[in-house]
Amino acid sequence: MSKNKTNAIERILSGEVIATANVGVSPAAMAVTSDSASLYVTNSNNYGIGGSDTLTLIDLNSMMSAKTIAHESFNQPYTVTLSKDEKKAYVTNSNSTTISIIDTKSNEVIDVMDGFNGPSGMVISPNGKKAYVNNYGAISTRPSGEGNTVSVVDLENETIIERIRLNEYGEFPAAPSAIAITPKGDFVYTANYVTGDPNSGTVSKISTKTNKVVDRITGFFGPFSITIDAEGKHAYLTNFGSNNFAPYGTTVGVLNLKNHKITKINTGGIQPAGFAITTDGKYGFVSNYNTLYRSGAPDFTGLTAGQGTVNIIDLKANALVAMTINVGQSPGSILVTPDGEHAIVSNYVGNTVSIIRVYQDN
Repeated sequence: MSKNKTNAIERILSGEVIATANVGVSPAAMAVTSDSASLYVTNSNNYGIGGSDTLTLIDLNSMMSAKTIAHESFNQPYTVTLSKDEKKAYVTNSNSTTISIIDTKSNEVIDVMDGFNGPSGMVISPNGKKAYVNNYGAISTRPSGEGNTVSVVDLENETIIERIRLNEYGEFPAAPSAIAITPKGDFVYTANYVTGDPNSGTVSKISTKTNKVVDRITGFFGPFSITIDAEGKHAYLTNFGSNNFAPYGTTVGVLNLKNHKITKINTGGIQPAGFAITTDGKYGFVSNYNTLYRSGAPDFTGLTAGQGTVNIIDLKANALVAMTINVGQSPGSILVTPDGEHAIVSNYVGNTVSIIRVYQDN
């Protein structure tokens, strides 16, 4: 056999939307089981419709909804995080002070943790014993967008053991919008919205050994999400822009976690929101929310959703791939399944999730 021949099948980017699944009202974040079979979607119910604060469980084999999970503790459920053994799912209730705990066998709420403040994200240490929760703000003394802390949770006792203040001396609250943990679990990073003005956004670096903020990096614009690569070398932050919809962002910030240098990549879209890395580490999928507000319109009626898109970044070159994927209205969070086969994006205004084939055989 010639040395130039190989039995390996070359796989190339697909970017094809192969299914759209209906979920609940205002789907926000998602979590997928390690076998890539089940997807949990939080329905944050931005319109305040009674009985619509729920989770949708999707069977990824059939790509259809399998169950709707409801509970009185849900209050704008925003993120869902699976425990390391996947026996529990933790739901942050962004309009309250609680996290609801789901038994993933029965898919029922079995407990509620209290003492947070508009929790909007959660990460778990590699050993599964501790969690870190970013408090964006919800209570009257620290309303939405004015939170300033990260709560440290003992998961064995399901209690808050410490609160880390992010912006000790700053003029403005940090407003931590997203959180990520390094693969080794030595540091936690929060993406901080701050005022939403250009370059006002920051990243806080927390040592999990001391539970102290050890550094603060500036230069972001309304950061919406933060994703750390499998090697712990880079963090990718979507610069969504102002929550008032103007000015809006158009870039992803690539943060070198060693020297804290930032490279900005234009996403080719409006309001980059979610970011996910393929399992081989070659590409990043970024969702473009592309939803603007008509000045002077009553609440909720002025939102105008354009064509939702997902773009792909070559992570080695830090450059866009010549491919735009059309998805549903107002795509927010995005993830790649553990088997590497699919990227899934939640469409906030569309009340759906789009399932994208990542690769195809050449």
